Amino acid sequence: MTSSNDKVPTVETSDSTKRAGIWSRLYNGETDFDIVGRWKVWFIGSSVAILIGVVSVVGSGLNLGIDFTGGTVWEVAAGKAEVADVSAAMTDLGYQDAQVQEVTQNSGGDTKRFLRVEAATEVEPDPATTAALKKARRGIDGLVDDAPPAVRGDLRGIRDDLSGVTGPFATPVPAPLKELQAELDALPAKVSEAKGTSAKTVVYRTALAPMTKAVEDLVDLEAQERARLSQDVTEMLTKQTGTPEAEVTIDTVGPSWGRQISEKARSALVVFLAAITVFITIRFELKMAIATVVALFHDLIVVVGLYSLFNFPVTPATVIALLTMLGFSIYDGIVVFDRVDENTGLVSGSKAKMTYSEMANVSLNQVLMRSLNTSITTLLPILSVLVVGSVALGASTLEEYGIALFLGLMSGAYSSLFIATPLLALLKEREPRYRELRKNVLARRAAGDEAELAGAAAGNPVAPGSAPRPRRRAGR
Repeated sequence: MTSSNDKVPTVETSDSTKRAGIWSRLYNGETDFDIVGRWKVWFIGSSVAILIGVVSVVGSGLNLGIDFTGGTVWEVAAGKAEVADVSAAMTDLGYQDAQVQEVTQNSGGDTKRFLRVEAATEVEPDPATTAALKKARRGIDGLVDDAPPAVRGDLRGIRDDLSGVTGPFATPVPAPLKELQAELDALPAKVSEAKGTSAKTVVYRTALAPMTKAVEDLVDLEAQERARLSQDVTEMLTKQTGTPEAEVTIDTVGPSWGRQISEKARSALVVFLAAITVFITIRFELKMAIATVVALFHDLIVVVGLYSLFNFPVTPATVIALLTMLGFSIYDGIVVFDRVDENTGLVSGSKAKMTYSEMANVSLNQVLMRSLNTSITTLLPILSVLVVGSVALGASTLEEYGIALFLGLMSGAYSSLFIATPLLALLKEREPRYRELRKNVLARRAAGDEAELAGAAAGNPVAPGSAPRPRRRAGR
């Protein structure tokens, strides 16, 4: 890496370009910002941001939306009701963490106000319910391992559906749960009596229908019980808004869907990172892939930290936006690495005039305006989504998606310029050939400085190294 005593080569420019403003030099790729040389500044800044975010996540956690926590959502025409009044009424009913939002919709020039109330399920299921559900899940897990391949997928589907059922129910162990357990208890004996894989498969398929129906009935009973428990909220909303009870929309959400989204997002992230690592390694080299993956993790941690710090709600739309953000971040990094790869010839051979870090810095300056233009033109439509979607249309999903994408793109633009490329230069400078190159370049540069001083004393200045400086005309 460069030090304060090294003279960093810059892009050769004409006198008119040197006199031009910063924007002209940016558009021509002729700036000489020492981005790579100041890597410690960028790394320290990112480390501080990551540390603050991690402390916030550990201390305060994330504001998980109802899709992850489970609960009930009420939507109703607002009438004359105000958010503050409804929030106070929810608190009086015992829902301490309820969220009340006002949503406006424009239709035909008319603005309609709606209230959206979210509350996590406060009623804990009976211990007998929890024990019975746990026993049933263990039973299905055992069947999946021993079942013929033809029915394993169906059994996994039943297991996944059952994993989202937590209660409460009107009775501790409802009839469908007892029926499910009875099928699980009887199935091993029936399987042992069957001869051959085909016969065993038939036995399993015969049991799948009642097991599936039992789980479906459990889901319905759970929804009915939660709806009954939420009736007091519905009655409060009809009183506050003057809206008939039949026009209050109630949606009971279990935590299983959000959990499944998270699991699939984690799987998609692993596949994405593996594919990106392979592609960049083949197209460029492994060290570029490492720098890219580090920058992606930087973006994820920074955005998650900001969500915790400012208590933004985390919803499935947030998860989708984070995955989308990674694609934009990759693109910015590839633009820079492609130019670095093109300029590798500048650090090849015994007469190279710059170190690898200096070449990477020159490459960054050459594509700096392109990266900025890409980021700005991408951020503008995201801002329109935030303004139009959340303010004009009152669409909370657009707002949740837009916030995550906006923060992610900002972090991605930063990391592609100030994290990925300096990290790549650090890794490459550790290679023996570039370590030797650096030593030789600095030695020749020092020798050139001595020659320049000697020439200046004789009235005949010479340029340092082999990069001559333009002479000034007499009279200037």
